[in-house]
Amino acid sequence: MILFSRSALALAVLLAVQPVAQAGVVKDHQGHWLGVMKIPNGPTLKIGAELFTKVDGTPGALSVSPDQGAYDMHVQGITETGDSALLDLSFAKLKLTWDKDHFNCELQQGPGVFPFQMTQVKAFPTPPRPQTPAAPFPYKEHALAIASTGGIVLGATLSVPTGVANPNVVVLVNGSGDSTRDENILGHQLFAVLADHLARNGVAVLRYDKRGVGRSSGDYAQHTGAQLIDDLNAVAKMLKGRKGFSRVGLVGHSEGAGIAAAVAARDPKSVDFVVSMAGIGLSGLDTIVLQDRVEATDHGANPAETERIMLYVRQFYDITIAQADAGARVAALKDMLASLTPEDRALVAKYKMNIGSLSLAEAEKPAMRALLMSDPQKDWRMVRAPVLVLNGSLDHQVTADENLAGIMAALKAGANKHAQSELLPSLNHLFQTAKTGKVDEYGSIEETMAPIAMQRIARFASRQQ
Repeated sequence: MILFSRSALALAVLLAVQPVAQAGVVKDHQGHWLGVMKIPNGPTLKIGAELFTKVDGTPGALSVSPDQGAYDMHVQGITETGDSALLDLSFAKLKLTWDKDHFNCELQQGPGVFPFQMTQVKAFPTPPRPQTPAAPFPYKEHALAIASTGGIVLGATLSVPTGVANPNVVVLVNGSGDSTRDENILGHQLFAVLADHLARNGVAVLRYDKRGVGRSSGDYAQHTGAQLIDDLNAVAKMLKGRKGFSRVGLVGHSEGAGIAAAVAARDPKSVDFVVSMAGIGLSGLDTIVLQDRVEATDHGANPAETERIMLYVRQFYDITIAQADAGARVAALKDMLASLTPEDRALVAKYKMNIGSLSLAEAEKPAMRALLMSDPQKDWRMVRAPVLVLNGSLDHQVTADENLAGIMAALKAGANKHAQSELLPSLNHLFQTAKTGKVDEYGSIEETMAPIAMQRIARFASRQQ
């Protein structure tokens, strides 16, 4: 069982003092910057960066590649030297050098160095996303800085509906990955859209950047699941101690639902209700293995090929779990990969079973191993607060039947008498109205979140007393 660190037991502090930005090229040129990069014998791509100051006063940035549908890409480090800033994107490095009224840029990826220029823009171009919130808003937004454990400070947005006395308030909890408070996926700002709907319907909303991501401080690459639980606990405690709200709820998407369950189970005084959106109801290992099986099929593998791939998948995860040391873990995985037959190696490459959770980069991270070893059902069994469990029938990432049933079975085993569930037809993992539910469909759908899903959450949250 993952326990809170001792410092999480203290009441979270809302930082009222605005951070003093450190001098440097990022501080001097905050805003949105965009350019066009030409790849020799390849495509022309728009590349951009948003520069800002984090809540702890250090320089921060996010990168975008609109033509590839990539937004709010995590920048894991910034090195400033004179008029230059080097952004570490993990898969590449982006060097920005100030020149009068623009940036001269170099994208460094592998042996390639691609020069281009960036100029300032009001906003980045996005595909049609009609639900993205636009002013005027019938609610007030407040930028917050929330202290968590280990000196981490979380950047957050609190949306409070006007004309509503002591509304209920919910915290939106991100799923897996280095996501910001908007949970931006292919230009779909899921949490911005959901927060807007809830606030317009009388429910206050707090959403925050994960530690080390966006405007929050910390090192995301080295985070653990226990730290994410501590962070949410800090946010919930802060809201519970803040005047002006009635009930405090947690709304978690995907992996975020399990984090919400952990906080509700271990600190019930801070949480009055929970909503699970495509939450995980199986063990971490079983969930990811099932996800890989569906993904192999979605990529075109036939039944025989799928079974062969699953032997490799199991072996990959068994090694990841068995090796506690990151270096030994990667070395053992490399040995296993080297021992694959040419046929198996070809299958893995053909059906893209060497990326994401099956990549060496992810396996090296402590969070990946912890996720594989997790068992969300233990936490769901301890949740006594009212719970709404929502799943989309076309979810290919967290399959609805197995996971919805798993959460409800755990709640029943724990004697929770205030749990309800609903399977929403034709909705995918992002709760979009979909045709197939496959991941490659997300970006082509203009709808960010189906109204029926947002209505269910708003109704449940507003009725808690």
